[in-house]
Amino acid sequence: METKPKGQAFGLLFITFFIWGSVYVGGKLVAGDLPPALVACLRCCTAMVPLLLMARKHLGCKIDREDWKYFILVGCMGYFLTLFLIQLGISLTGSAMASLLNALTPVSVTILAALLLKERITPIKVLCLVLALAGTVVITQGAGSQGEVLGIAVVLLSVVAWGFASVFMRRLTAKYPAVLVTTYGMAISLLFHIPAGIFSAVTQPVNVSPKVVLTILYLGFFGSGFAQFTWTKCLSLLPASTCSLFYPLQPAFSALLGAAILHETFTPAFFFGLLLISADVALSTWETQRLSEAAQK
Repeated sequence: METKPKGQAFGLLFITFFIWGSVYVGGKLVAGDLPPALVACLRCCTAMVPLLLMARKHLGCKIDREDWKYFILVGCMGYFLTLFLIQLGISLTGSAMASLLNALTPVSVTILAALLLKERITPIKVLCLVLALAGTVVITQGAGSQGEVLGIAVVLLSVVAWGFASVFMRRLTAKYPAVLVTTYGMAISLLFHIPAGIFSAVTQPVNVSPKVVLTILYLGFFGSGFAQFTWTKCLSLLPASTCSLFYPLQPAFSALLGAAILHETFTPAFFFGLLLISADVALSTWETQRLSEAAQK
C-alpha cells in the first residue's frame, strides 16, 4: 500500500520540476515582448484562478492578527520581489542559467533558517555554503557578457529573497494549510505587482501576440498554479528532504528545453557549475534529514 503513493509522488516530482524548468524558458520567450514587471504581474493574476480553486475549502480559516505581518512579508518578498527579480534575471541571461542558480534555493533556506531561526549550523552546512559559492563563481566566470553577469546577480538576489520568505513560510505552514499560505501570499503580492505592472506597461514597449498570451497563461496556470498543487501533494506523500533532492532536475529540464526551443548553447563552466550545485543541494538535503531524524530520537 505504501509503494503506490511513493511511486505517485516520484512521478509528480518529475512533473513538478519539468514545469518549473519550463517556466524559465517561457519567461525567456516573452522577455522581448513584455517588460519583466508586467510578465510577473500577469503571471500572478493568472495564478490566482487555480490557487483560489485549490484553497476554497480553507478560505474560512481564521488568521491570528499577529500572523498577518508574516503573510505580508511572504507576499512582498516571496511572490512579488522574487518573481520580478527572476523574470528580470531571465531577460538578462539565459533561461537555463537562471534556473540553475535558482536551484540554490534549498541551500539559501537552510542557511537563513540557521541565522534567523537559530537552527544548528553544522560543518556540513558550512561545506554546503562553500560548494554554493564555488558553483556560483564557476558560473559567473563562464558568463559571456556584462549583461549576463548582471542577470546572474539579479537571480542570486531573488534566491536570497525567496530564502527569507521561506523562513516566514515555515512559521505560517506550522499553523495553516500550505495552499492557503500560498494563496494569501500571492493575493498580497498583487498589491505590489499591479502598480508595477501598469507602470512598466505605460513606460516600456509592449507587444501582445497569441504566443505571448498563451505563454502567460501557461506561466500562471501551470507554472504558479498546477505546479504548486503537485508540489504540495508531493510534500504530503514524502518528506520535504526527499522532495528537495529533485531540485537539480529543474536546471536540467531548463537546459534541455532551452537548447530545443531557444537554441541556447552552454559552456563547460555551466556543466561544472551544475555538478557543484547538484552536489550542494543533495548534501544540504541529506544533512537536513539527518538532523531531523536525530532530533526525533
